Amino acid sequence: MSLLFSRYARLIRPTYYNPFARFQSTVAAATSNVTPLTNKLPNDFYNNISALKLSSNGSKDLYAIMRLYNMPYLVTKGDKIYLPYKMKNVKVGDTLNLNDVTTLGSTTHTLNVSSGIDPSIYELQASVVEITREPLYQVVKKKPRCRRTKATNVEPFQTVLRINELRLK
Repeated sequence: MSLLFSRYARLIRPTYYNPFARFQSTVAAATSNVTPLTNKLPNDFYNNISALKLSSNGSKDLYAIMRLYNMPYLVTKGDKIYLPYKMKNVKVGDTLNLNDVTTLGSTTHTLNVSSGIDPSIYELQASVVEITREPLYQVVKKKPRCRRTKATNVEPFQTVLRINELRLK
């Protein structure tokens, strides 16, 4: 049962999709006082980072929400990630530097930047543990108003990553 759930887990969206969110954000941005984006980070940002460093208990309680091919994954150090595809140009044992992180947090503090957090603040590394295939299953296809069915055997690839390092610099 868990294998069946893991196969379709990527199709389930846990959050509510708001089709009007795009229009609401543009209206809110147009009506609010928008300051131009500069390269300088505000002082509150550095205060949040120092509070996050103190509360993360030496990276023991630190977590990150990272994106791989625009799919979010919540990870901590030592986690395994089962990707439902075969990553190109990677071999078993390769180390990947993951730099598309939107949220860093601990038990008491969270830093969330929707456009992505600057990679100079954190270090997130994963290694490729395994490139394997899912167990064989059959997909039955039937066209409308036609009695014939066509069964195809499917055995898709999986890539398994292990998070080696997650820490704040």
